[in-house]
Amino acid sequence: MRKILQVISFERMSIMSRYSRIIMALILVLLVTAGVACKLAPVAERPAVKKAHFPITLEDDLGRKVVIEKEPKRIISLAPSNTEILFALELDDRIMGVTTYCDYPEKAKAKDKIGGFKDVNIEKVVSLKPDLVLATGGVQEPIVKELERLKVTVFALDPKNLDDIITGIREVGRLTGKTEAAQRVVKKMQSVIEDVRKKVTGLKGERPKVFYEVWNEPLMTAGPGTFMNDLIRLAGGENIAADAKTQYPQYSLEMLIERDPDVIIASKGSMGDPGKIREREGWENISAVKNGRVHVIDENLVVRPGPRIVQGLREVAKAIHPELFKNGRVHVIDENLVVRPGPRIVQGLREVAKAPSGAI
Repeated sequence: MRKILQVISFERMSIMSRYSRIIMALILVLLVTAGVACKLAPVAERPAVKKAHFPITLEDDLGRKVVIEKEPKRIISLAPSNTEILFALELDDRIMGVTTYCDYPEKAKAKDKIGGFKDVNIEKVVSLKPDLVLATGGVQEPIVKELERLKVTVFALDPKNLDDIITGIREVGRLTGKTEAAQRVVKKMQSVIEDVRKKVTGLKGERPKVFYEVWNEPLMTAGPGTFMNDLIRLAGGENIAADAKTQYPQYSLEMLIERDPDVIIASKGSMGDPGKIREREGWENISAVKNGRVHVIDENLVVRPGPRIVQGLREVAKAIHPELFKNGRVHVIDENLVVRPGPRIVQGLREVAKAPSGAI
């Protein structure tokens, strides 16, 4: 009985010790901050974020000059990535319509539908009387032109890499009067990007060769000018199709065997299911298959140019360099909750306590 009580007492002391360390760390932050404030001259408060001024003119990714006369209150999204950006900027109450493919976040499913990605119902869009339509490029360029002809304000986002995605989020923030929210989203994204970059910087030896499967029949991969090419590079890998002449080249099994990737990454979702890659005939001698380095990830994390693309970056990095991610996951906390002495410091304490053991 005495031993049991000793164990219970030890566990209680361990738990209290953990929280004591957290509380002490926060107290130290408060003391240091207060000490600095006493020694230095008073620092002026950070100026409030200025309200966006309209009209505003921005050039979209199709090279069009778009004028927004006043802050948009009725917005339509023609792409899942645009929908995710709008929700991330806390604009859900202004979203009047989305496509049938817009399934994230969950609230997006309840929005009025204006058709698919390629077959947008123009009449439906016009009937909703939007003051801003967010479109994309490629197959939607004819749709953009038709809406423009009908005097509907359209802004197209057509990013080619991670930097373009971040720029696009900032632009949507400016277009909608949500610059502060956009900056918060971008800051969180950049935190994840920097974490991955630090992990892969200084790696010795050659970068692992990576093959990303876009489609399996016919076999297609991602080449230069694609998000995946950018993600593989940032994640410390070498895309075996980086030298292709097109963005999405077809690959024969012979070409794949010749290039012999160390890692194979495929994605699963509405666009397709890669099936059992390891069991495909003729693939057994590829290094990635022989060494058990075949990974299937959520396609929406790597094909949608929105805020979740950094989650895709992290998944790709974990597939290429699993040894760098053994200490857990990133736990991002708003710095203002832990460095500003005030009532919200208690929220900071909660956030620190919620961080899983081993988080970085």
